[in-house]
Amino acid sequence: MSDSKIKTTTEIAELIGGTVRGDAEALVSGVQSLKDAKKEDVSFLGNKKYTEQVPDTAAAAVIVGPDYDVNNSGGATLIVCETPNIAFAKVIEFFAPPPPEYPPMIHPSAVVADSARVGNGVHVGPCAVIEANAEIGDGSKICAGSYIGEYTTVGRGTLIYPNVSIRERCVVGDGVIIHSGTVIGSDGFGFEAGPSGIVKIPQMGIVQLDDGVEIGANCTIDRARFGRTWMKAGVKLDNQVHVAHNVVVGECSMLIGQCGIAGSAEIGRGVIVAAKAGINGHITLGDGARIAGTSGVVKDVPPGGTVVGTPAEPKRDFMARIILPKTVAKLKEQVKLMLERIEELERNSKD
Repeated sequence: MSDSKIKTTTEIAELIGGTVRGDAEALVSGVQSLKDAKKEDVSFLGNKKYTEQVPDTAAAAVIVGPDYDVNNSGGATLIVCETPNIAFAKVIEFFAPPPPEYPPMIHPSAVVADSARVGNGVHVGPCAVIEANAEIGDGSKICAGSYIGEYTTVGRGTLIYPNVSIRERCVVGDGVIIHSGTVIGSDGFGFEAGPSGIVKIPQMGIVQLDDGVEIGANCTIDRARFGRTWMKAGVKLDNQVHVAHNVVVGECSMLIGQCGIAGSAEIGRGVIVAAKAGINGHITLGDGARIAGTSGVVKDVPPGGTVVGTPAEPKRDFMARIILPKTVAKLKEQVKLMLERIEELERNSKD
């Protein structure tokens, strides 16, 4: 570790806008979880379920929130700030090794059509393919083995990791990140059962990814039947997310691992769809809606609404339904005891 990567707790506090409680000159040279930290590491408390690990950690310093009891630090110096999760991300970024470099070049094994337009400072890696009339903006990086289809446009400063496929006529904005194994613009699931068998319905639309979108690994975003499947600015997809044809996802929404969005669903701005949730087709999730993990959403969710379960319902209704059988069983036992008591009283009165 170089000296430039060794900082005092005071310097870390200045980096994240925090306040030191303890040894202001303690040295740190890396990041680690509370459980696995060593004496040279800085860690953080981002979830209260791990509070008991703070006094026992070997970390030199722990980033905590303003509500943490500073007298319960064990031997660690505390750095108090408003948002430990965000603060720790800054610290990770500081200590992280430099990212891979993608120098401006077109690798000799890459295949770039004569009619493709490649901007300044673009990296095209080994075995990448850029088809006819595609356009790659300045400073973008098309890594090894990725495929850019005919008439597809990729904006400026976009990073497409190895083995990504973006099919014909799709639109990718500026500053987009697409991780390995993802397929953009495959056909939507358009089929119609008829007397002669299953008929394929042509999928003639596109996929559009606006500026700042990030797509995780092994995601699939289907092209629209007509028009566009649209990820608006700042949308983030976790790994293994499926988005069907003609879905629209509003700005800064997050779709988390293995969730699935059926065709023509409309997702508002700032929505969170948690892991393994399923969203029915042709419904709307209002701005700021929250969908709990593994939920099955079959009808519209209002703006700001939170739903859970299958079929998904408001959290209060879900909890009431879950608790009801236990409540009924308890009442049944109470009624049984009351009846036994009444029978006892009746026997005693006859005596």
